[in-house]
Amino acid sequence: MHFPPLTKKLLWVVAAMLLLPLIIPAWLQPHLMLWPLGELQYGADEFGQPASIGFMPWQLLTHVFMVTGAGSLIFVGLTLVFFGSSLETAWGERRYGLFLLTVTVAGGLVELLVLSLGQRMGWVPFMPVSGASAVMYGILFAAAYLNPRQRVMLMIPPIPMEMRVLVALLVGMELAFGVFGSRNGFAHLGFLGGMLAAWLHIRYWRGQPPFKPRRPPGPRLVR
Repeated sequence: MHFPPLTKKLLWVVAAMLLLPLIIPAWLQPHLMLWPLGELQYGADEFGQPASIGFMPWQLLTHVFMVTGAGSLIFVGLTLVFFGSSLETAWGERRYGLFLLTVTVAGGLVELLVLSLGQRMGWVPFMPVSGASAVMYGILFAAAYLNPRQRVMLMIPPIPMEMRVLVALLVGMELAFGVFGSRNGFAHLGFLGGMLAAWLHIRYWRGQPPFKPRRPPGPRLVR
């Protein structure tokens, strides 16, 4: 099976993520997850000074790579293969890469806002989150937005359905089991940020509201 160049590289990254818990020191792993605003004191460092942990800007990107469990990584890989590769084929490597960066950062910002607000209101404890749900749902939403009536076949169970129906079902399951079905589920709403960023990204490139119409490129002068 032939994959576009960026999709092929991302699949190697997903495979390497299986080894990250073994390669990255245990003390460093929490600093790569996404924490709410503020600081949490957790002891003392090697110099006897109070040690704390909290939000740092790089966590908007690094938390995506801290995926736990082979099942979650398989889901990420399948999303890249069946839906991300079609986006890269339609858009090209550069634009698809910008799209992935957009949904990653947007999902992280929404997650940061939700985490910080929830912690301030006492809805969730001071805790980090990690995972690539914003990226996956951004890809799924974009695929459904561009081809809503495309027929897809589920693997388990093998039921055919339209792409828009599949995304609606996945979002409903994420809300039911991931958000409202767990004690800290409120802290996992970042996937909605990825979907919003995907919608805005497509609208921007199409020159549709809330963005101004894009002007067609002018004639190129050749000397």
